[in-house]
Amino acid sequence: MTYSSSAKPTIALFVLAAIVGCGGSASTTTTTPTPAPTTTSSTTTSTTTSSTANRPSAGGLPSGVTMAMVAQGDSTFHARNCARCHGADAKGAQNGPPLITTNFLHVNGSYDDFVRLINEGVPADKIKDKAHTIPMRPRGGGAPPLTDDGVKAVAAYLYSINHK
Repeated sequence: MTYSSSAKPTIALFVLAAIVGCGGSASTTTTTPTPAPTTTSSTTTSTTTSSTANRPSAGGLPSGVTMAMVAQGDSTFHARNCARCHGADAKGAQNGPPLITTNFLHVNGSYDDFVRLINEGVPADKIKDKAHTIPMRPRGGGAPPLTDDGVKAVAAYLYSINHK
């Protein structure tokens, strides 16, 4: 059976996603039941502004974010203007800062903040690194702009490449 050159990376991506989604091994068996989480009657008040979606789930992704969203976001990032300004490897380019960093300029690194930034864009007067002068248009700019699901997928991809 022959595959086109684009089919092999696609198949590899799905295999990788399946392995990661299943805990990273081909077979796992357990004879000891996992204890149920305990609950308490006390409540905790938090003064932080981060939402539940910012907290990583057991798989390392924020609650509600799936590997399918990450894969779609990767595809969208490279198909739209994102890679043109931020580089194919998201490490920055002439027109946009790196998106793989521990020192973000316009976000705090959380999934929700990536969603916010993609939705709002970065106007020219808000650009913090003056080496980059081209504003980031809201929702990826272009026609048509990213949908809500498209924004969330790109945010999931950006979160995933920064929280490995």
